Amino acid sequence: MPLPDEIEHRYYTSQGFDPAHARQVRSHYLPFVDGRELLVELGCGRGEFLEVASEVVERCLGVDADPAMVEAVVAAGHEAVRADVRTWPGETTERPDAVFLAHLIEHLSVDEAHELLGGVHDVMAPGGVLVVVTPNPACLANLMNDFWSDPTHVRLYTLDLLAFLLEQTGFEVTERGGNPIGSPGAPPLLAAPPVDVEAGELPVGVEPPAPIQYDESFQLETLLDETSRLRRAVEQLVHGVATLDARQQQLRHVVDVLAQRHDDVLAHLWGPNEIYVVGVRRP
Repeated sequence: MPLPDEIEHRYYTSQGFDPAHARQVRSHYLPFVDGRELLVELGCGRGEFLEVASEVVERCLGVDADPAMVEAVVAAGHEAVRADVRTWPGETTERPDAVFLAHLIEHLSVDEAHELLGGVHDVMAPGGVLVVVTPNPACLANLMNDFWSDPTHVRLYTLDLLAFLLEQTGFEVTERGGNPIGSPGAPPLLAAPPVDVEAGELPVGVEPPAPIQYDESFQLETLLDETSRLRRAVEQLVHGVATLDARQQQLRHVVDVLAQRHDDVLAHLWGPNEIYVVGVRRP
């Protein structure tokens, strides 16, 4: 029977995992580890972050329980060891000044996560930086489908809960947020086709005024009466147009407000796919 890590590897392989895309997404976290002497990535997977981090860190070490992952990392020219990430802090003699956990903590219960973070704190050098990345529970795509598609996921972690766990295990939280890289955003919405009204075309149900009939019985008095009637009609029309314009402006404002609220809701429901918390080890 395959181990949980092997099941996860098989699942993402079946879903067409894209290493290039993963490297692009992970590049968002390079500024947090830039210039460090030893970076350890727990649950390094195929080593996408190790590859990009090796350009800004003196030494990188990957840790993963899946032998296939470790072999892939070593074959790519990076350093990696096979170990259970939950027990590695108590077994290692390394003293990293940077630790990276990407999409690992959601595979652990809160108690397991607390124990792991405490162990990481104990092996890190004072002033070392810890970066924890996990799926965003505020993203509707994660909440409704993506997160639960992985058979090895245990639970979602919010930013507040991650920050709390870091604080409780001896870290000072210095930054938290969402990763904008690689987030697809909301699915395209169908828009109604624009209304195309030709110039001079009247709305449905509006009839043009009847033309004035000039015949032998047409008199000056009739012309004056007709002129007066047309003047009143024009005045009413001008007033109606002014009223319509004012209401149109009000409607435009309402539409703008609704559009902004619509965008805000979509931005919230389809926020970044992943969130992160950065902590510095207290002395």
